[in-house]
Amino acid sequence: MKKIYIQVKTLLLATLLLSSGCDDYLDVNKDPNLPTIVPAHTRLVGAITTTNGASMWRGSREVVAVTQYASTANVATGTNRNAEQWRFTASYFFWQNAYVFTMPNCVDLIVLGEQEGNPHFVGAGKTLLALNYGMLTDQYGAIVVDDYYSGKSQINLTPKFNTQEEVYQRIQQLLDEAIVAFNDPSNKVPLNFSGGDIMYQGDVEKWKRFAWSLKARYMNHLHKKGNLYKPQEIIAAAQNGFNADGMDAEFAYLSNGQQTDENPWYSWGGFTNPDRKQDRYFTWTQFYIDLLQNFPVTETDYQDPRISKIMTPAADGQYRGLRSGLGLNGGQGGTGTFTSENDYGPFKNSGFYTRATSPFPFITYSEVKLIEAEARLRSADAAGALAAYEEGVKANMRKLGVSANDINAYWTAQLADGVVAHFNNLTQGLSHIMRQKYITQTLNPETWVDMRRMEYSQAIYGPSLQRPANLNTVVFDANNPNQWIQAMVYETNEQNRNGAQIGDNSERYRLLTPLWWNTPQ
Repeated sequence: MKKIYIQVKTLLLATLLLSSGCDDYLDVNKDPNLPTIVPAHTRLVGAITTTNGASMWRGSREVVAVTQYASTANVATGTNRNAEQWRFTASYFFWQNAYVFTMPNCVDLIVLGEQEGNPHFVGAGKTLLALNYGMLTDQYGAIVVDDYYSGKSQINLTPKFNTQEEVYQRIQQLLDEAIVAFNDPSNKVPLNFSGGDIMYQGDVEKWKRFAWSLKARYMNHLHKKGNLYKPQEIIAAAQNGFNADGMDAEFAYLSNGQQTDENPWYSWGGFTNPDRKQDRYFTWTQFYIDLLQNFPVTETDYQDPRISKIMTPAADGQYRGLRSGLGLNGGQGGTGTFTSENDYGPFKNSGFYTRATSPFPFITYSEVKLIEAEARLRSADAAGALAAYEEGVKANMRKLGVSANDINAYWTAQLADGVVAHFNNLTQGLSHIMRQKYITQTLNPETWVDMRRMEYSQAIYGPSLQRPANLNTVVFDANNPNQWIQAMVYETNEQNRNGAQIGDNSERYRLLTPLWWNTPQ
């Protein structure tokens, strides 16, 4: 993977140097058979692929431990123990992956689309750029937007940062512009002209709904920001977003191909060891298993039919998980019992999300319906919230291949457990919505946004949610159970080169300071 990144980076730097000067010199010996301008239709596949495999994957790898989806076996020496115990430093490289490997593809796609008079490529580039900005700001806070590479001028190595409030404004502006571009009838070249639209095969309507879905997501993050939170606008955006199965913004990985063709949760992300105890993640957590075996609010035992689609049971057919921060020696949920490898199903290749060909969605129809459910609940529309919630849950079950009989049985059991009455109470309704978002967004970094917005509340997520064992006590107070991780440390390169913009980048400040959208207004 390192070799691939070096090659990509070298090509990127060469491209940027060529685009920033020396045009007249390069015109001297033009070969008409080797055009110097790469058409937009050849750049779409790279923008999609790197947004997924470079940006979102790198922004998920450690966050999966923070959100307690999965756990490592060896917390003393395990590959991912630092993330699991919140030991983050400036060596966390999501920043580099997004700014160097991914977003130049998005910017160039926009510029080329504008130059060619192909607004649909402009729309795709702006949608993906907005998504990348969203993922970055939701982990770091202030980021570079206005001073970022424009595709027309040299890169500024000491750019100014935009506040998170400004970033959110830019995200919505990009998405609005993307929607206008998708509606432009003057487009000349179809999005899938060269097979590069590996997500939607040239379906502009789905791209437009993708942009609307992202608008709903980022507006919905602002529920603590007073008048900036507008539930009716969120509902309208959600209704303009994905409205049926088969619209999810994702693409299937391939098996038996190059390393980057396979789902990173299966192979190149640290899951290639002969001994699975050495894999980045050994098994799923007990917290996640509890969510799949208990209803919200009442904690009534009920095994979600998706559990067998998501994970493989242990050798004895039972589903067990580890407590974050304790590893295999801590036993099931930290009880000290079941300390053998065979007592746990594997993480890698265990189900829908971790096979070689598993999709890694940017945003799904289920998420959009659950966003709508939250907005309706917060606007006192309990019936509308329940209807959107029901569709969000059932859509995810259909996606995972749950039978119609099992889906109906699950919903009947929820009704019997009092879900209708629960939606007349904000906290109880949110418990249903957020637990289902946790399940339907498995491994997606968006889950961390939800958990922080909900203050890591046990009233929302249930009694199994607790801070990890062996916590990083250099930063976090071991005696304060309400103190949770809030953001990431900026990367070393940016700190050294542009420290004046970053300010205090200490772990104590960065990991403990809530982001703008998570502070009441």
